[in-house]
Amino acid sequence: MLWLRRISSWVAGCLVLVSALGAEFKLITGDVYRGELSAADDDGIVVRLETGEFSPRIDWAKLSDETLRLLAENPRAKRFAEPLVEPTVEIVQTPVKEIPIRAVTTRVTLPDTKKGLLASLTSPNGIILLLALFFANLYAAYEVARFKWRPVGVVCGLSAVLPVLGWLIFLALPRRVQEEVESATEAAVAGTSVSAPTTAPAAAEAPRSGAAAALGLSKNAAAGGGAADGLPKVFKRGETTFNRRFFETQFPSFFRVVTTEADRDLVLDIAAGKSSVVASRISRITANEAHFKTATGQEVAVNFPEMVQVTLRHKDAA
Repeated sequence: MLWLRRISSWVAGCLVLVSALGAEFKLITGDVYRGELSAADDDGIVVRLETGEFSPRIDWAKLSDETLRLLAENPRAKRFAEPLVEPTVEIVQTPVKEIPIRAVTTRVTLPDTKKGLLASLTSPNGIILLLALFFANLYAAYEVARFKWRPVGVVCGLSAVLPVLGWLIFLALPRRVQEEVESATEAAVAGTSVSAPTTAPAAAEAPRSGAAAALGLSKNAAAGGGAADGLPKVFKRGETTFNRRFFETQFPSFFRVVTTEADRDLVLDIAAGKSSVVASRISRITANEAHFKTATGQEVAVNFPEMVQVTLRHKDAA
């Protein structure tokens, strides 16, 4: 057995020697040196070329991987070349484990749901949507009823039975004329108009608007007296509501820029709290207050809630 070991080592040495003789030393630049290894150290190798000349010292970093593997088998260059040889990575393919597919024996039974518009409307979200549309339809009917002056109950009831179509019918109808309803108190106040009576020609030159003006003219015509008939006229809070309608119906002549001959000597005495205003004309009026112009030309504003008493009298009367 010993002689077999010696023979195998001798054969391996011969093979290395043969491989060193006439070997090709390839560089990473593509150059090739043919010959045998002459010297090897830390700085590189020197190759004895086939022509008998020596190559320049070749740095280890310039040698290709194939040349480094060849030199790693050479005893003279093994300790220099072996650290530079990249280890061979062996790719081991592991067998893919097959995943068995099992047959499904039991399945969860899904509920049988119907598809379509009707099924979506009968769902909870669909019911909420229908209710929102229904109330929007009733609100539209309510607004149409107010705009067209129609009974709200009739329009909303018909719209509940015939959605959209119900209030569209009333929207297409002409607007109803609202009848003016006058209360008994307002009729009584209008019937006792305190505007100064005028003669027949003066009353005919500018007819007044509204039922109050007609009643005032008829009473003045029936009285036929002078401008001071029935004066002074006193209106107190609690018996009379002081507002814009009161002054427009009772004292229409005080709104004129140029007063008539019959109303020229009349004034309004307004008691508001601790103060009092004697006005010869009403310059302007709003929903909350009236602006009176005094004999001196001063304009005074008085709020309706502050008025306690309004008196129509002659300017020279105390």
